[in-house]
Amino acid sequence: MIEEIMTIMDEIHYGYLDTNGINIVEKNPKDWDVEFEEIYHLLSPEELLEKKYGVCYDQVELERFLLEERGIKSYTYFIEAVVEEGTYTHTFLVYEKANFYYWLEHSWGMFKGIHKYSSLKELLLDVKTSFQKSHSIKRKDCTFIYEYEKPVSGLGSHEFYEYCINSKLIKVNEPFYFYHVVDKDASLSPGLLSLQYMYDHQLLELFDKSSNKYRKGIVSYWELDKYKGSDSASLTREEILDALNLFRGEYTSSYIYFFKFPPYASLGSKMEEMLKEKDIYQININDEEVQKNILDIFYGYENNHGDSKKLTREYYEDVVEKEYFQNYEDSEERNFATLNHIAIAFKNDYCPVSFLEKISK
Repeated sequence: MIEEIMTIMDEIHYGYLDTNGINIVEKNPKDWDVEFEEIYHLLSPEELLEKKYGVCYDQVELERFLLEERGIKSYTYFIEAVVEEGTYTHTFLVYEKANFYYWLEHSWGMFKGIHKYSSLKELLLDVKTSFQKSHSIKRKDCTFIYEYEKPVSGLGSHEFYEYCINSKLIKVNEPFYFYHVVDKDASLSPGLLSLQYMYDHQLLELFDKSSNKYRKGIVSYWELDKYKGSDSASLTREEILDALNLFRGEYTSSYIYFFKFPPYASLGSKMEEMLKEKDIYQININDEEVQKNILDIFYGYENNHGDSKKLTREYYEDVVEKEYFQNYEDSEERNFATLNHIAIAFKNDYCPVSFLEKISK
């Protein structure tokens, strides 16, 4: 039965016909996507069978139609990766049989065929990994999968894209937790706030309280020519924001900081006293919904010194708790700063409270 479907699909070629009946993929192999954006509409199964040319979006709908005709339920998925070079997308179909899951692929020549899996998660992770490798995508936070229901035929390329990315976001990543400490009496509405958010929303008392710790660095050891030697007490709020972005880049005033492991009282007497007034929250930066809300992650420098080794995501993936805390200095004025930490800039300059989970100490 499935072999019969694949035989029918083999009559379909990858591409899209222009008004003259010419396949635009063959006509302009390097830049066909420009014309595609202008002329594309999602083909119905009947149209595709007649034209014999369609991209993955169209071919999946024919696969869905052929499976439905034979009483087989299917699930359809849209995968995208958004990187600096552009956006890559693909659609694919899955069906279930006898407690196994099958990836039916026709349009993606490299993986054409029927692929069998023990679980849906295993299948989706394999597609995701294959997709990333085929486009040489090394980042782990830019590829997303959506499950979408049968769309109406005739949608334009942008309309189809919007339909898919507003469908159900699928979560398959393994968790990767980081931690943030918050004053027990602090408001978490709407979430963890960056200095930029505080300034833009006129939370000026909170801004001053949160930013005073940077004044000394701005006028001295940050080595900022614009502010070096200035009177730290006279720095304006605007100058503090400017200095932060000069020091670490455009997102610095929007950064919120997280530790790899939750700090604990036995690290020292100062930490013990501080934690009495703090709550600890965790965030899973591998959660797909969280990833879609992140603008930038800076992984910092070893021991928080700008002249030390620049840290990477791999450091935090590999470091163990004992090693992570080995250089902690309880006697330092800014003792938390002696711990390696990451900085995350979120859309709208705050981390939504829905991304956070309070942990017990």
